[in-house]
Amino acid sequence: MTEFEPEAHAVLLPVAGGMTVEPWLTQLLERGTQSVLIGETRAEYVGREMTADRRATEKAEDFQAFVADVESRVDGPALLAVDQEPWGITRLHDLVPPFPAGEALAGLPDEEISAAAAAVADAGRRLGVNMFLSPVLDVLTGPNPWLEGRTLPFNENEVGRIGAAFVTGVQSAGVIAVAKHFPGHPDLANDPALGDTVLSAAHSVYAALEPFSRVVAAGVHAVMVGPVVVESVDPKEPASTSAVTIEVLRRRLGFEGLVVSDDLDTPSTTHGRSFVDTVLASLEAGADLLLLPGGPELADIAQQIARRAQREPEFAARLTNAAERVRRVAEIAGSHARRF
Repeated sequence: MTEFEPEAHAVLLPVAGGMTVEPWLTQLLERGTQSVLIGETRAEYVGREMTADRRATEKAEDFQAFVADVESRVDGPALLAVDQEPWGITRLHDLVPPFPAGEALAGLPDEEISAAAAAVADAGRRLGVNMFLSPVLDVLTGPNPWLEGRTLPFNENEVGRIGAAFVTGVQSAGVIAVAKHFPGHPDLANDPALGDTVLSAAHSVYAALEPFSRVVAAGVHAVMVGPVVVESVDPKEPASTSAVTIEVLRRRLGFEGLVVSDDLDTPSTTHGRSFVDTVLASLEAGADLLLLPGGPELADIAQQIARRAQREPEFAARLTNAAERVRRVAEIAGSHARRF
C-alpha cells in the first residue's frame, strides 16, 4: 500500500446491505477501513420501519456473526453503526427495547430519558453495534418529505433537552451517538435523495442551533452534517461539503469530536459534481467520516483520496487529522467490553 492508503480507508463509512461481509468490504477492512453502517432498504427508510419479514427472520445471532466477521478483518477496534433513531427509523427493530414515543417525551425527566436510551444502547451493544446515527435534532416548521416522521413536535429548547438526555444515556452504555443533521433543516420542498434541493435563505438556522448546542455540551462524540445547501449558512455548498458550515460547528458551538458526512451520493450533495469530487470536497471541507454506498467502486475512491494526499501536503494533513479522529472514537467505543 502507498503511504496514505490506511488513512484513506480509515475515513470511509460504507453501507453494508446485508449480513454478509462481501469481497469488496473484506478488501476495504483489510486495508484500513474500520467503520461499517448496517443499512436498511430504501423502502424501509421511507416507511420509517423495518419490514415484517425482516422483523420475523432477523435474529441477534445474525448481527453478532456479522460483527465478529468484520472485527476479525480490522486491525484495531471497529465502529458498527445503525440508524437507530429514538423518534424515527429503528434499524434494530424488536431486537432492542422500545424507546418512549415522541409525544410522551414532553416534560419527561432527563434521568428517565437517559435510562431508556441506555437500555436501548445496552441491547445494541449485545448485538455488537456500537454507534447510533441518532438523535435527529432538526425542528420542522413546514413540509419536509425527507424528515417527516423522524423528528420531535417540540420547540428547539425541548428538542435539545431531550436530545442531550438521549445522548447521555446512549454513551453511558458504550454506544457512540451521532447527532444529526447539522445545522438543521426546518423546511424542504423535496427529498435530497431524489433531486437537488436547497434550504432557502428565508429560513435562518442560526437562531435555531439550540438542539446541537445542547448535545455538544452533553459531550456527544459525533455530529452528522446534512445533505443540502443551507443558504443562510453557505449559499454555495451543501452542508456535507461546506467548510463554512463545519466551521460554525467547530468554532461557534465548540465541537471537537467526529464530523460525519451524510450520504455523499445524493443529488443534493453531489450538486452537479462527480461522486469522487464530492467525496474529496467533503473531506477537504472538514468531514472526518464519509458515509458512502457500499460496493467495489470504493476501492478506487480510497485510491484517489490517497493519491491526492500524496500530491498535496495540506490535503494530506487534513486526511491524517480525519483518520486520527475516526480512530480515537473507535477506541472510545472499543474501550467498552463486548457484550456477546
